[in-house]
This record gives sequence, structure tokens and C-alpha cells, in this order.
Amino acid sequence: MNAPAARTRPVRVVIVDDTFDLRELLRLALTRGGMEVVGEAGDGLAGIEAVRTERPDVVLLDLSMPVMDGLEALPSIRRLVPTAKIIVLSGFGATQMSERALATGADGYLQKGMSLKRILEYVQTIVGDAPAAPSVPTPAVPPPSLTLVPPPPADPAPATQASAAAAFASGEGTAPTEPRPNIDRRSSTRPDVSAWEALALSPYGVLEVADEPLFRIIHANPAAQRLLENRARNGVALGTIAPLLANLVAFNRLDGEASFVADVNGVGVHAELRRAERSLLVYLDSTAEDIGVLRRAIATTAHEIRGPVAVLCGIAESIVAEGDEMSEQQLGRLMSSVTRQARVLDSITADLLTAAELQRGALRLDTQPVLPLDVIDAVLDDRFIVTVNAVVDDDRQVLADPLRLEQMLGNLLGNALKYGRAPFVVSVRPDLDDPDLVAIDVTDSGDGVPEEFRESLFSEFTRAGGSVATGTGLGLYVVRSLTEAMGGVASYSTAASGGACFTLSLPAV
Repeated sequence: MNAPAARTRPVRVVIVDDTFDLRELLRLALTRGGMEVVGEAGDGLAGIEAVRTERPDVVLLDLSMPVMDGLEALPSIRRLVPTAKIIVLSGFGATQMSERALATGADGYLQKGMSLKRILEYVQTIVGDAPAAPSVPTPAVPPPSLTLVPPPPADPAPATQASAAAAFASGEGTAPTEPRPNIDRRSSTRPDVSAWEALALSPYGVLEVADEPLFRIIHANPAAQRLLENRARNGVALGTIAPLLANLVAFNRLDGEASFVADVNGVGVHAELRRAERSLLVYLDSTAEDIGVLRRAIATTAHEIRGPVAVLCGIAESIVAEGDEMSEQQLGRLMSSVTRQARVLDSITADLLTAAELQRGALRLDTQPVLPLDVIDAVLDDRFIVTVNAVVDDDRQVLADPLRLEQMLGNLLGNALKYGRAPFVVSVRPDLDDPDLVAIDVTDSGDGVPEEFRESLFSEFTRAGGSVATGTGLGLYVVRSLTEAMGGVASYSTAASGGACFTLSLPAV
């Protein structure tokens, strides 16, 4: 029997992944393993073109990318190189995504959290195999078996706490708190704490509105502010910020006491209505939906964090293995990657902390005169390696917190890179509706935001349905909340190119 012929040339590889730093690491690892990286691309569409041009032996294909994701690009790549090995990369759950990818034509599946050594070994194994039909690859380390844990029994307490909280705010009951030690209420040294100060700590929303047709807002605790997207200002008509809730309050108003289910800006809540002396108290309990949202948010946030962590681990692994042999230029590129990925992690944690501060009503700002171009330059130099054009048609300063403004612009640019297409432009101009505001536009040339998603675009933990590109769902919520806290307005419109245009309008100095 004849032995297999030895390879006369190295294995040719095309890497398709939207993270430049990960492509750099994969290139280092594959080159170290004797392979030749002949092409790279940052999205599925560019990946198809790279494969068409290079005709590689192996394609490493990320599943979650802008413009065109890996699952969309995979059939076209398979048709272009029917004999090549296609290995998909993702941070998603291995079982679900591997089945989808393999059914679409992939030969193997890798999770981004694997070490570079294991990735190289796996690619070498796949290249050496020639199965008659694609099959699910055996992972280097079998995943642990899963044990299903039944959810805890539903807690009936919220409905009881609903009545207690509403009664306390109206002066008709006691506060919904843990049992307290006996206090002599006849004592002259009673603590000077109002009902609303106590309810500020409640996880449930309590809203006081005037008992008149417009239901003007008198007071809202932080939990109610969150549900009403921080727009519950004193004197604002409830119907202008939560029309469905206002309609239900009007319907139940004459009953004095009522319980009903309401939709508050896309969030399902259990509501209780109580009549006070000259106002109405509305108790809002979104516990059930909040728990579901929180679980989804934890899953997506973990996925977002895993990408940068995988890059940082890969860099450390590369330096330990070959640091002595690397040139100054190579080490410099790796250190730049460390800085960029650390900034990505910082951005994720900053949004989580800001969202928590907004929920507690504890947001603090250090507003001062800021030149927008200085902040734009800082964001671009720190975090992004793509070309972003800056256009300044208004050289006035704005009144803003410089660190928060950097966070806001970073979120908008990250959003444009994730969901849009080049060219990307940041422009500073006079606001067309208010001469006392300076408008900062962040635009791309992608497909824009779907019409059906625009209404909930700036809501908390919201992402466009059907998109493979992921995110925490906090970025735009944080942008709008911070802009309004600085006395400005955040808005969306369709750019002249047909892409997305997000605008921050801030007070001019």
C-alpha cells in the first residue's frame, strides 16, 4: 500500500473574524504551526471575496459578524471551495451552534475561549482528516454534563408588598420593609424620614400622579423612573411618556382601588391603583419580566466579556511561548491589542455600572465646558483601528461630563462598527431645532435600524431581533440616559446614505 504523499506546500488559510486582535493571534499561532495565512476579512461578505481570490485549504469563520454573519456566508464559501475545511469560531453554546454550522456545511467547530495551542492542534487534526461527510467534531476536552436544576417556587410576596407599598405612600399603611424593632412613636426623637425617601430604596415602582384628566406626575421613585425611562419629571402628563398605562389609570380611576396588568414602554408590569387625598398612587411591579431580562442580560454580557478575555489569554500564551523570539514590532502590536481589548472590557463594565447607578437614582455627573473634537479624538485613538472621519461645522464647546461623553461616543461608534458599514463619520454641527444646542452625529452606511425596532431602540437590555451580532443591550440606553441627565437629547434618524444616524444634542457653552 502506498504511503500518502507528503505536502509540497504549507496549508493555506483564510481567517474571517471581525476582531482584528484575534485575527492577529490566530495568524501567529497558525504560522508557528507551519501554515500560511493568505487572507483575512472582518465580515462575511469580505470573507467570501477573500476565499474567491485565494482558494484556501482551510477557512476559519466567525459566526457573529457585522454586514454578513458566518452562517449566512458559509453556503457561498462552501460552493467556492468544496474541498476546503471550514472551521467555525464562536463564543455561543457549542451544541446549538455546532449543529447549525455543520448542517450548513462546516467541517468543525471551535470556541474562542480555547487556548491557541488547542486551536492549532484542532486545525491540524481537521486538515489531516478527510471524512466522506461532515460530522460533529470531538472537542479537545469534552464539555461537562449539564444538570437541570428546577427553578425555585414562585414567591407570592410581591402582590402583598404591592398593597403595602402603595398604602404606605398614601399614609394608610406601613412600609414594605423587613420587621423592625419596636419604636416608641410617642418619642420626640423620631427619625425625620419621609415616605418617599424610604420608598426610594424599594425595588418596586411607586408613582404619584395628580387626580385630574392629564394625570400630571407629582413624584416617582427610582424604580418607577427606570420603567418610565427616566422621563417622569414633575408636571409631565403621564400619557406623554406611558400612554397605555395612562389609559388604564383613567379607566380604573373612579374605583379608588384597582389591580391590572399594564404595558409600560414594552415591559409587562402588575399595577395597583390607590386613591390618596388629592392624588393617585400607582404601584408598578415588573419582577417577573425583570428576572427574565436579567437572565438574558447575564448571558449576553458573559458572551461579550469572553471575546476580549480570549484575546488577552491568547496574547499571554503567545508571549510566554515565543516572547524571546518576537521582534519589537510584533511585541508592540500585541501590547496595542492588550490596550484595545482592555478598553472593550472597560466599556462593558462602565455600561453595567452606569445602568446600576441609574436604577438606584445615584448617577453623578461632573459637567464642564468640553470641546467635542477633543473627546472624539480620544475615543478614536484609544479604541478603534478603523477609519472614522471627523467633520466639525460648529466649534463651540458643550456642557458635559468629559468621561461620560467619551463613554457615549464610544458606545455609538461601537454600535456603528457592529451593525453598520463603512464609511463611518462623526460630525459636529449646530442643532437644527435649537440654536442653543450643539449636535454630534455618528453615522454609518449600513442598512439602518429596522422600522419595527425604532420605538424601543433606546430601551434597557434591548437588541435588534434576528441579529447575530451581539451586545449587552445597554449601550443605547446608557447613551440616552446620560444625554438627558446633561440636559440634552439623544435621537435616531436615517442617514443620507441610508444607514443609521445617532445624534447627541448637548447644551452649547
